[in-house]
Amino acid sequence: MFGLGPVEICVIGAIAVMLYGKRLPEVGRSVGASISEFRRQWTTLSQELDVAAHIDGRVGDSRPAKRRLSGVDAMDRVEASHVATPRFDPPADTTGGG
Repeated sequence: MFGLGPVEICVIGAIAVMLYGKRLPEVGRSVGASISEFRRQWTTLSQELDVAAHIDGRVGDSRPAKRRLSGVDAMDRVEASHVATPRFDPPADTTGGG
């Protein structure tokens, strides 16, 4: 859990009991409700941004792919997405000077 060992968790718990005492369950509920509300608002905002992007014509899945591409499939996609750009040839020097 967040890279904390059992000793660290016990120390944090002891400090919480010393600071909040009998109000600890109330504080825990309050923190839990705050986290829940934050997640709910984050989901709502994310959905609204997805809808706005769809309306603006930027349709596409903004979330990363859930699976990795296998070797052959990945190479096909890279080649398919590669667009060759025209080569720039500077105009020839016709002034005769150097």
